[in-house]
Amino acid sequence: MRYHGSVLGYAWSILEPLALTVTFYILFEILSESADPHRPLNILLGILIWTFFSRLCIQGTVALQRNSGLIQRVYFPRELFHFSIAGFQLIHLVLSLFILIPMMVHYDIIPSVSILLFPASILLICMLGLGISFFTCILQTRMRDIEHIIQVGLRIGFYLTPVFYNLEMITSQRIPAAYVDAYLYANPMATYLTMARSGLTGSEMGISQHHLMVTIIGTIVLFFAGAIFFSRAERKAVKYL
Repeated sequence: MRYHGSVLGYAWSILEPLALTVTFYILFEILSESADPHRPLNILLGILIWTFFSRLCIQGTVALQRNSGLIQRVYFPRELFHFSIAGFQLIHLVLSLFILIPMMVHYDIIPSVSILLFPASILLICMLGLGISFFTCILQTRMRDIEHIIQVGLRIGFYLTPVFYNLEMITSQRIPAAYVDAYLYANPMATYLTMARSGLTGSEMGISQHHLMVTIIGTIVLFFAGAIFFSRAERKAVKYL
């Protein structure tokens, strides 16, 4: 139904990320001297995954507000809004990922056991987005500026996260070594995007086991803390809708 009445239909799910991939690829070829044998593939993968994360955060933030009419008519677990958003965006991501298959064939990439890192990274990104939106959707019912704050934060995060470049470019050249740890701790999406790329291409992550474990544990804690906060606050929050 998303593409009902559209001439191109499903093609729209891949045309936008492809256009952005071409744009960033041309810019990197002009401005950057770093070598990346899978640059178009990595850029496209980064854009698809970041789009999945950003839509999950934005739509999750306004989930209660946008469904206020339904909430006022009947009671049901309000967490269903968030899980339905996550499920829809996950299906949309999977359908968009088919465009990666011809690129993997072009680069002669044969999936190995490391491919398991890819679905693991997607699951963790989903938990991260849900954990954030559990908090922000409650705050959104009282202060409607939260939606705009999230949108601005995601736009800034797009450029501070290795979406259209790899992690090595920023950790080895742009950030002093003393601040690399703080960057990875503060930006879990940098870790998860690198994990997804590593799982797909078989390349080295360049992230220590310590950083990986801290990021994963932090995401799990955020998810359950957000779920608990939401379950305790949503009854009062809906009064402000």
